[in-house]
Amino acid sequence: MVDISGFNANDYEPTQEYEALPEGKYHAEIVASEEKEIGSNGDKGTKLTFQWKIQTGACEGRIVFQDILHNYTVPGEKGDKTREIASRNLSAVCHAVGRLAPANTEELHNIPCEISVGFQKPQIDPNTSKPKINPNTGEPYPLRNEVKGVKPWNGQSASAAPRQQSKPAAQSAPQTASAPAGGGWARRAG
Repeated sequence: MVDISGFNANDYEPTQEYEALPEGKYHAEIVASEEKEIGSNGDKGTKLTFQWKIQTGACEGRIVFQDILHNYTVPGEKGDKTREIASRNLSAVCHAVGRLAPANTEELHNIPCEISVGFQKPQIDPNTSKPKINPNTGEPYPLRNEVKGVKPWNGQSASAAPRQQSKPAAQSAPQTASAPAGGGWARRAG
């Protein structure tokens, strides 16, 4: 038995079912950023994660994440390609916010942008060529959003009604994952 007598559920919004954002263009701002080690004990370098908050429309307040492997240390062609993609993605963010040589990521925060949101490729089991199954749920892993592009915000309501597109065939019906609702790092929409 664990003593939780100091906890009051009235102080917290209950966790809600995770739901990916529809594909489309959104008016968003970076509200937080962090750097984390990747690989076992950071042996593959670090990644930069931007937390984008949707500013307008039906998805206002939702969060989508953008991971950029800006300090990827794996050698060879794969590492070179990964670093090139990361540099181009970070350059797109810098151009969109008008800060071409920032000293730190905080300089990129709270500047309106237009982000294009899509879906990451599903995780595929190499043995079966089918989507990987989450051993905890027995279901395929849920769809995850991905920031596909970033542009300066032009002030028009492109994000007010993102276009709904059908999901790729390889990504089966929506699945769920436990993640809290409301903003914050706990809700990972991308």
